[in-house]
Order: sequence, then C-alpha cells, then structure tokens
Amino acid sequence: MAGVSRLLVVPCRLDNHPWAHAPLLLPGREQMDADALLAALEAAAIPGTVLVGLTGLDVGVSIFTFVFGRATRGGGAAVVSVARLAPERYGLRADHELFVRRAATEVLHELGHVGGLGHCEDFNCIMHFAPNVESIDVRGHVFCPGCASILPRNLLA
Repeated sequence: MAGVSRLLVVPCRLDNHPWAHAPLLLPGREQMDADALLAALEAAAIPGTVLVGLTGLDVGVSIFTFVFGRATRGGGAAVVSVARLAPERYGLRADHELFVRRAATEVLHELGHVGGLGHCEDFNCIMHFAPNVESIDVRGHVFCPGCASILPRNLLA
C-alpha cells in the first residue's frame, strides 16, 4: 500500500480484516466472484471514501476466465486480486519488486475506474486494458494526460 499511497492525494491505510461475508464461488469454477466481493465492499463504503479490497484469492466474473480487479465507474470501492501477479505462478523465480509494482499498478487502474475512467486506447496509459500479466508489465504505469485530466483532483497526487 505504501507504493500506492505515495501516488495519491487521498490517505491510504491497510485494514487487515477478512471479508465480512463468505465470498461466493463462481459456478463450476474454483474462483471467487469478483462482483460479489465488490458488492460487499460497496455496501461497506463510507460516503467520501474509497475502499480497495486486496485479496490473494483468484477472482473472476462470468464472462472472463479471470480478472485482476473490478470496480464500478464512479463507485466507492474496488477489489484487486494478487493471485496471478507473482512471477512464481508462471514458473519464474520470485521477484518481490515486480510483484509489488504489478499490485500497485492494478490498484491504480481500478482507482481510475472509481474515478470515472473507462479503458484507454493509449498503450502507455495505466487505464489500457490488460488481459494478461504480460500486458500489465508492458503498458504504462501512470495515467496518460487525457485520463489524468478527467480524474477527480482529489484522487491523484
């Protein structure tokens, strides 16, 4: 969270509480329902704040095999899964710095959605859609000027 907190105006803190309700499995899959996790966070959100739920659980939605995160445009919460971000998941040696960079990038991407942004066509923008972990690594790690100009001023540093 420290890496993300340095990039935002809003304060960030880690609250190490388990999900209030048992998350639901997607039918026929060994994955948690990202939309159910997001709904639980949205229900707990306090007006004027944004909740970001980080989980080590693999998450998905009915139309995608997996997702790295989920947020509602203009909503009050986001969920980010780190389950597919570690290099060792893909048979590579552990790289904590890469893992943290990927996690911070995904949190910022989802916060972009909370700030009202959709996916961006600019490959160098953090809001460019990333269908796999390699795409996270090669896309930009900051908001392009167009996306940054749309974000609420109280979100970005």
